[in-house]
Amino acid sequence: MQTYSLFELNEYIRRILALNLPDAVWVTCEIAQFNESRGNYFLELVEKSEEDDTIIARTEAAIWGPNYRQLRKKVGKKLVEILQEGLEVKVQVRVSFHERYGLKMVIEDVDPTYTLGKLALKRQQTIERLEQEGKIHLNAQLALPIVLQRIAVLSSPTAAGLQDFENQVRFNPYHYHFQLDLFPTAMQGDRVSEEMRTQLRKITKREHLYDAVVIIRGGGARLDLQAFNDYDLCVALANCPLPILTGIGHDIDETVADIVAYQSLKTPTAVAEYLVQHNALFEGELIQLGQQMNQIAQLELQQSTGELTKYQQILELQSNSLLQHLEAEIGHLANLLSPLSRIKVEQEQLSLDQLSQVLKLLDLDGTLARGYSLSIKEGKIVQSKTELSPEDQIEIRFKDGSVNSKIL
Repeated sequence: MQTYSLFELNEYIRRILALNLPDAVWVTCEIAQFNESRGNYFLELVEKSEEDDTIIARTEAAIWGPNYRQLRKKVGKKLVEILQEGLEVKVQVRVSFHERYGLKMVIEDVDPTYTLGKLALKRQQTIERLEQEGKIHLNAQLALPIVLQRIAVLSSPTAAGLQDFENQVRFNPYHYHFQLDLFPTAMQGDRVSEEMRTQLRKITKREHLYDAVVIIRGGGARLDLQAFNDYDLCVALANCPLPILTGIGHDIDETVADIVAYQSLKTPTAVAEYLVQHNALFEGELIQLGQQMNQIAQLELQQSTGELTKYQQILELQSNSLLQHLEAEIGHLANLLSPLSRIKVEQEQLSLDQLSQVLKLLDLDGTLARGYSLSIKEGKIVQSKTELSPEDQIEIRFKDGSVNSKIL
């Protein structure tokens, strides 16, 4: 049996690779790890199964410093955006094998269009899936409170736009008060989705304490925004019971998170302006309603004043007419009263005369003068003989005097 030394075997492998892969080749893979050391860059490249995301291939790669600088001049800023953990890339590698250092893939070129295309395809697939599940516009169907004051903020404490957002909100020209509660979370990298979903669950448990959720990032490279295209994160945003406002800080690219949010704005300061203007609009409506109510009240007052003036004039006319009528009636009655009173007085005077004559006839002296006499016993007029007894002393009065007499 033929036996090789380790050096001989490695040399054999090197010659085989040199013969079969003499030139650099293009490889598609995913960056699992990316590190920099002394100007050189070291990557762990993997390929995952399409069925369950298990790793089916893994290898080490490197970009030497001089070659990285050349790639940076060729590709530009996109090189930094592409060479990130979790992104699929298409790289040109030269496979080398050294008897002492083993297998090494040296990256000589990068195709940025492949990565951008993959990301765009993944983004579109996420959008289509959300549309099929009826979640793409779910958050936008929520009712936005007429006043926004209690805001849950999802952002990194060191995010570029967070300070601008807070200053814009707190020092607004209308002096509105806002309650801003920060829920810290990563805003780039592979931790964004998990951390942000964790914070959303916390907010949902206290949804009665907030009016809306704001996502603030502010600036950054285009590929840094890929975390906001994550399906699981976008589902969590869509299902949030509170309206979500995004201010991720980009002018051109629209992430899936922007699409599922209640309102997408370009920058953190734009979100702040949105909150302030939303409340200002409500205040303006209140002022307008107040002015309308004042105008209506003034109009009603004018109409009522006019009505009162009209009724006052009518009342004055009617009262004057009634007064004149009553005065005429009183005058007529006064005219009638004078002759009637005279007649009544004359009638009463006649009655009095008649009564006077009757009284004269009934007067005691007149009666005695007509030949009558009056018997008095013990100071009382005797009206019947039964009142007298023998031996009673009585006084008999005549018109010209009186005599005493004794009853026999």
